[in-house]
Amino acid sequence: MKELKKIIKKLSGNVLGIGLSEDLIKEIEDNDKIVNCNLLNPYIKGKKRFNLFNKTIKIKKIRKVFKKKKIDYIICNYDEINNYFGTFVKDSIYINKNKIYYFGNIDISLLKHKYGRYNTNFIVKNKNLIEIDISDAKNNFFKDNYYRLIDFKDKLIEIIGDLLMN
Repeated sequence: MKELKKIIKKLSGNVLGIGLSEDLIKEIEDNDKIVNCNLLNPYIKGKKRFNLFNKTIKIKKIRKVFKKKKIDYIICNYDEINNYFGTFVKDSIYINKNKIYYFGNIDISLLKHKYGRYNTNFIVKNKNLIEIDISDAKNNFFKDNYYRLIDFKDKLIEIIGDLLMN
């Protein structure tokens, strides 16, 4: 958490926070270089100067709320996003233009596999903090649907294998 707080102090521009705790939100509010901060935490009330979303936004609809390459940084709790990885990876590439920070109990191999498809730079800070630089990442409609189909096929094979083993 200390390393993440140091990173937050250096951020500037638009920030999207997903699943952040109170102390991380306080660090964001103390940073004067952050112009706009959107939080997808339904249980935290707005404090000072930011547009804090207190309503629940579905992760699958995040692409409609935030436009293309509008967010500079995404700070994300891996435990909150884990169930929505099928859509969040492609949506985060679409809405973000600089870096994504994941913290929490992280499956590093899954993140490398999913983000490696989009020509990203993957930096492991420690076992609980990962930085992904997506400034060179490219995505398009056909690529996203192709990877979605491959992920569906892999998940279907895994389910069939589990049924046959039981």
